[in-house]
Parts: sequence; C-alpha cells; structure tokens
Amino acid sequence: MLRDELPPEKGQQSFSLLSRILRSIDGCKLEIVLDDKPEEDKIKVVDIYDKVSERFPLYSWREPVKGRVVVTPTGSSYSHQGVVVELIGVASTFREVESRVVFLRQERQFEPDTLNQSTPFEFIFSAPKEHESYHGIYAKVKYCVQATVKQRIKSASVKEEVWVHRVDAALSESQPDASAHMNYFRETCFGPESIAMNVGVDNVLHIEFRYDKKIFHLAERVLGKVEYKVADMDIAYGEVGLVRKEFLAPGQAGETMESETLQKFEVMDGTPIVEEVVPIRLYLKSVPRLTPTYMNVENLFSVRYFLNLVLVSQEGKRYFKQQEIQLYRRTGQERPATSSSPGPPVKPASGDVDTKGGWSA
Repeated sequence: MLRDELPPEKGQQSFSLLSRILRSIDGCKLEIVLDDKPEEDKIKVVDIYDKVSERFPLYSWREPVKGRVVVTPTGSSYSHQGVVVELIGVASTFREVESRVVFLRQERQFEPDTLNQSTPFEFIFSAPKEHESYHGIYAKVKYCVQATVKQRIKSASVKEEVWVHRVDAALSESQPDASAHMNYFRETCFGPESIAMNVGVDNVLHIEFRYDKKIFHLAERVLGKVEYKVADMDIAYGEVGLVRKEFLAPGQAGETMESETLQKFEVMDGTPIVEEVVPIRLYLKSVPRLTPTYMNVENLFSVRYFLNLVLVSQEGKRYFKQQEIQLYRRTGQERPATSSSPGPPVKPASGDVDTKGGWSA
C-alpha cells in the first residue's frame, strides 16, 4: 500500500531524557520533570489536524502522574505569590466552533515564598483518567500537567501533555482472545458469534459477507469470507478496508460525521465464479493509529469503526457495504499495539462510505 510521507515531528522544543519542558521566563525558569518517564519510552502520536507528529509520556488510566516542578531564579532571588500544579483533562471538538469540556482537574498548591536557589515542588495526581487520549480529525482528548507561578502583574506558566491508555477490564474478562486459539488461521471455522450479511445488487450480484465476531481487541485479527451466490456482473476488483468515523454531537440535532480509511487491501481480482469463497484476514495490529471505540465522550463526540467491503465493476462503478465492529484495549496492551510507524490517513474515494449501512453505487 502506497503512503505519503509522514507528518514532520514537532521539534520547536528541546526535550531532555527525563521528559522535561524548559522555558525561560522573566525572573525564573520553569521545568516540569515527570518521574520514571525517560525520553525513549515516549509514544509517538500523529496529529492529523495539525499535520505533525509528537512524542508524549505514556500512562495507564490508573497510573499516578507524579514528578516535580523546578523553579530556578534567573537572578539572585525570586519572589512569587504561590505555585499551582494541575492535572487537567479536556475533551474538545473544533470543526466549525470549538466546544470544550474539562472533565478532570486535580491540583496541588504551594504557599508564597522567596527563592534564592533552584527549588523543586513535588506533586502526585492519583485520580483515575476516565477517557483514553485521542487526536482525531475534529476531536481530541488531552491530558496536561500545568504549572503556574503566580505574580501580581503577570503569572508564569508551563505545561506538558501526557498520553493515556485505558484498558477495558470488563471486555478483557468477558471476551475470548481468538489469537490464543489453534484455529486462529482457519477462515472456514466460524462459531456461534459469527455475523453474516446477505447483500445484492438487483439480480446480477448476490453475496454473503461473513466474519467471525463483532468485538475485537487492538492486536487481534478479523477473520472472514465472501461467498458469491450470483455473479452476473463484470467485476474488476474487490477490496476490504477499515474505516474510522468521528461523530460530532452524537444523537443531537447538529450531529455531523467525518470518516477516514485507515487501511485497505485487495481481496479479489476479476469476476468471481458462483459459489467461490474469498477468505479475508485483517490483522488489526498492522493498522496505523488504531484506537478503541469511543461510544460517547462527554456528549461531544463518538469514534466508531466499520469494515468496508467495496466491489468495483469494469465500468468503474463502486458497490460497497459496511458493518460496524467494536474495538477495545485488552489487559496487557497498555503499551502501543504496534511498533510500526503510524501512517497518514487514506481518505475514502468518492462514494466509498455508505452512512446508511446498505449497498450503494
């Protein structure tokens, strides 16, 4: 699959080995140091909206965020009116008008003082982080550590974003891990949880699209097959893709949707024979920028995933069918599901996305 060049990595700031932000401010220097988060353990995240990639310290949703803010006078002494350190969680959408919800705020305050040397202010934030971090096309979930040194005229502040992964403990216990089974590679073995879609185009095409289940963890594989019942149409090729959709203001009057194809591959070439079966395997671990399904984040947005089956006729007409699947982060997947470099989004071709879930041309 051809890919464009990756977005450039954001490099305006210089980061130390202890995940620091160092900025010179009139009267003092502020530095945030996060404990046990070396530079090499940071996670690389591609921001589609800003078209840059950044590296963030990675935390699990129950892991305390701890460290210290170091205030260093640039002169012989420095007086302040207090120091405030906060952990802030914000969900936002920004398609036309930005909407923001602060769903987490935990702070530590320190009394006014006069500093004659570099002084650390230690903090620890143990509140659970409800949502997993997300940088999408028009939606974000961000967590930041922010330090503010209060002054009568102008306060000085510095902040650092951290990245959060949240494990779904309930689904980890209730859902089997198909990758641990001996029939992991058998396309013809479908259990009672398999789902079938019988779809057709007039009387010239009738197929059955079946896959093994609907709920998958981020390192699993989607196993399926396409069986042709009627094939009186000249087909050039067929492909299967994974589509991510962002629903802004879900369930509300102004709901909008933005979609992107994360990955697609060809599963057939030419017109099939009746009763021919085309096996399908999609390894989710290889899909770039994959996240769990977000059902509803603070009534601002949802993120859902769909399998997209596309058939292209010799005349260039595109027929497609979509089926929603649910993705979750399984216990043990606190680290990234794949070590491969994330790729840019592949925008769907015109007519490739069927929001009503039926065949379209």
